[in-house]
Amino acid sequence: MKHLSFTTLALSCALPFLFAAAPLHAADAERPGAAWQPTLQSGAATLQLNGAGVRRQGASGLYTAGLYLDQKLATPDAVLANAGAKQLRVVMLRDVSADQMGDLLARGMLANASDEELLRLAPLLFRLGEILGGQKQLAAGDSFQIDWQPGAGTAIRINGQLRGEPFSEPEAFGVMLRLWLGPQPADGALKNALLGQQT
Repeated sequence: MKHLSFTTLALSCALPFLFAAAPLHAADAERPGAAWQPTLQSGAATLQLNGAGVRRQGASGLYTAGLYLDQKLATPDAVLANAGAKQLRVVMLRDVSADQMGDLLARGMLANASDEELLRLAPLLFRLGEILGGQKQLAAGDSFQIDWQPGAGTAIRINGQLRGEPFSEPEAFGVMLRLWLGPQPADGALKNALLGQQT
């Protein structure tokens, strides 16, 4: 069990602001059962859909997520070790408060990162909060994406628009991605889906 009050504070302050998203007008393509785009362009790289699924909370879907890579990969270690561009995209399926979502993500990050990583990344998390500002309510269709580009770092985009400067910390993307692909993911079925292991 971790006892990092400073890091926990950084997470709780910063993570809700990841979701300061404008409505996604193309949300129809992101609904459960609907197809995600098979490929997309991320910088100079053409990425392919590795897998997509729905994060469930109770009986209903909270959001849908899709993982795009430069090649198909089936394990978390392979995804994290891959040197190519990556994108994790999330689209909300129902309204939820940003505080609730931030709490879910903070607990997920604490569960899947080492104490050392979290201490090093605490300033980064505070900077996320400063860049993205506050958002009290997340509506169905709100979206965000986390992009990693070789040599460019980790960028947060809201509806395709870059928010702040990319983060140069090498651990940043991996720590974020382990929320979904780590040993203690928020949703095991979604983890399998992102890895292309649909059941």
